Amino acid sequence: MSRFACAACQRRLIRDHASAMPLSLLILLVTLAMMGVACGGGSNNSEAATPGAGARANASPTAGLITVPGGVQLRLYRGDGFSIGYLPDWQVSPAGSSVEFSHEADSATLSVQVVPNPNAATSPEETVSVSLDTFEKSGLYKNFKRVSLAPTVTVGGQIWQQQGATGDVQILGQQVRMEIVLLATNHPAHSAQTRLYSIYIVVPEVRYQQLSRSAFVPMLQSFRFLS
Repeated sequence: MSRFACAACQRRLIRDHASAMPLSLLILLVTLAMMGVACGGGSNNSEAATPGAGARANASPTAGLITVPGGVQLRLYRGDGFSIGYLPDWQVSPAGSSVEFSHEADSATLSVQVVPNPNAATSPEETVSVSLDTFEKSGLYKNFKRVSLAPTVTVGGQIWQQQGATGDVQILGQQVRMEIVLLATNHPAHSAQTRLYSIYIVVPEVRYQQLSRSAFVPMLQSFRFLS
């Protein structure tokens, strides 16, 4: 089966079952859809496809704190090929090569997903576009609308593609308008060892500006590639 046919069947699977999925699993499967690994692709990603309590035991934050511009202090998480800081009161949920940082009180998450992408076969532009399409078709979000964002941002000294949207979800019986921001890049840019890095930010729209200043911008400022 071709990579493109495989990606198409995975997107159909996501759309059919997304209404019963945790958000973190939907985000992960969006990335797998882009890479075509879930329909007969490489078996090395089985750990990443099954987030759970066992995976959380592999968290590796350092004991100390780092300080980013603006004086915000973060704990350092060292992942598979990257490091990133997170606020001390946020929960860390690793899953294979990927990780989700969440703040339950604000219903806010920032996820970093990493999958192999030899020779940059999948572009960051394709990744963010198909990812938003999958979010829109998942059934999780009502009144889904694209928003205007700068097409690129610099994170970890590298340019990432960026797109965003808003949509309504049910949280504790209430409809909440959520802001969704997707970033993607290939690193290294083009080699047999290239990986596709994606960052997903999901936060209630009413808290977006405040949490951008206090959490998301400092976390993105702290992001580094380790090789």
